[in-house]
Amino acid sequence: MSDTKSKRRRKGSGSLFKRNGKFVYQWTCQTGKIKTKTLKATTKAAAMEEIDSIVQEEQKVALVNSKLSYLQQVAETRSLLNVCRVPLPKLEEAFFNHPSAPDITPHHRKNYHSTLEALANFAASLNIHLTCDLTEDNAGAFLTQQWKRGIAAKTYNSKLDILKRVFRTMSRDSNPFETFSKKQNTPEERCAFTVEQLQNIWTTLTSDSFQMLHKEEMKVLYKLALYTGARCGDLCLLKWESVNMSLRTIKFMPHKTAKSSRKKVEIPMSDVLYSTLAELEMTSDYVLPKVAERYQYNPGGISRDTKRLLKAAGMTPTDPGESRRLRAVSRFSFHGFRHSAASLLINNGVNPLVVRDMLGHTTVDMTARYTHVALDTKIKAVQALPVLGDNRIQNNTFAEFISNLPAEKLPRLAAFLDAYLPLSQKEELLLKLR
Repeated sequence: MSDTKSKRRRKGSGSLFKRNGKFVYQWTCQTGKIKTKTLKATTKAAAMEEIDSIVQEEQKVALVNSKLSYLQQVAETRSLLNVCRVPLPKLEEAFFNHPSAPDITPHHRKNYHSTLEALANFAASLNIHLTCDLTEDNAGAFLTQQWKRGIAAKTYNSKLDILKRVFRTMSRDSNPFETFSKKQNTPEERCAFTVEQLQNIWTTLTSDSFQMLHKEEMKVLYKLALYTGARCGDLCLLKWESVNMSLRTIKFMPHKTAKSSRKKVEIPMSDVLYSTLAELEMTSDYVLPKVAERYQYNPGGISRDTKRLLKAAGMTPTDPGESRRLRAVSRFSFHGFRHSAASLLINNGVNPLVVRDMLGHTTVDMTARYTHVALDTKIKAVQALPVLGDNRIQNNTFAEFISNLPAEKLPRLAAFLDAYLPLSQKEELLLKLR
């Protein structure tokens, strides 16, 4: 019986037969594939025992595969629980209904709306409609599209922060924006007003030829801004309950820190500010009721009127942009009074810690960003340094030393001043040299 099959015996799903004088077992495995094995047994009873061993091994494999399949199904189910299947046009609504959504102002809500709306439109152009279908490649393409529009680095970074926050909240385990980095951003330099500029502003404001809505209250607002260093919104909505005329202090919690450090600021009144507030009538909860009402329905109006005032005072509030990427920068604005208050206090020798508390900053480093040290203060500082070696100015003043410099060294001095003086001090120096 070399090539012929012997009498077959069924064993489960397999068959036992003889081939070339040896027992052979053939069966169908779990995958549906037919397997054949030549047995070592020489008797039928031994062959049956060997087949039993093969069947048991197959059952063990089947059990393991069944468990692996179950675990895979569990993993897929858990993954689905963390996948956001919200349609992209509905993502904003779903996010702000989420328990972990931030409590933000209407202004910042507009930023969320514009960013998520742009993302939904971009995804629709790729025939992507569900949040979970947005891949990392799609996210990168969207960010590239936004950057090519010519938006500033600050705007790009703000959009990226919004997208990361939304997807981190709605789809924790599959955030397509998580790996992208921010663009390098150079902070805009805001300028403080010089004393001469402050005089020009006040002269223009008090002139009969200059018209401004609620002008009398606006005069008080600008005095509050200079003598307290507080922000525009906090002053426009300042209430009499925050003003203590007997102690001559103003104490309130700035809106910007109300949800973070919750640190109140307490600012003493100067004689000028005290006499100004003493003349006002307490006809409302607000110190400046007309300004407060206007700010609540049109906060941008105060800023626009301030820029109009600065232009009338001979200043250029905004630097024109050099390109699409480097857009116009607001150098002088209402916020300039805050910078001016910090700079004037520092230049008059007030301890930076005191200035920090008055401005409501949490660190002195933050206060330093608002400090524009006058050139005269710097000159006095360097004159106080000890004289070493032969490069002594001796009894000459710094101005006399500069005037005695050889002509060939003047370009080096000009280059040094151009490199190390901030814009506000360059303008101050130019005004004094004219």
